[in-house]
Amino acid sequence: MPPAVTDSLDIWAVDSQIGADGSISVDFLLPTGIYINLDVPRDATISHIKQLLWKQAHAYPLFHLLMEIDSYMFSCVNQTAVHEELEDETRRLCDVRPFLPVLKLVTRNCDPGEKLDSKIGVLIGKG
Repeated sequence: MPPAVTDSLDIWAVDSQIGADGSISVDFLLPTGIYINLDVPRDATISHIKQLLWKQAHAYPLFHLLMEIDSYMFSCVNQTAVHEELEDETRRLCDVRPFLPVLKLVTRNCDPGEKLDSKIGVLIGKG
């Protein structure tokens, strides 16, 4: 069997040809329609990336129309062409592996605590 060959253009691969500092240029789309491009660490958590974006967004117009940072989560299209909402902010960007380095900031439908309560309720059989 021939040895496995990784795609040199796959930015999420461990041995990819990214910058020496390990950062990736990611495009962000805010709910206000503002587009921001940032260089973020390849292995940064979603929470850390959201904090970096929030600091940068202060300098852009319409920032005052945004709600609190915890009211939002990222969504993307992953490698399997499925729209994915990134609720678990402890995951790393290289583990999420978006199809393109594009993340959209979307409003959370409910409080994360409420969603956790409903999942626990389902697990214990509570209606």
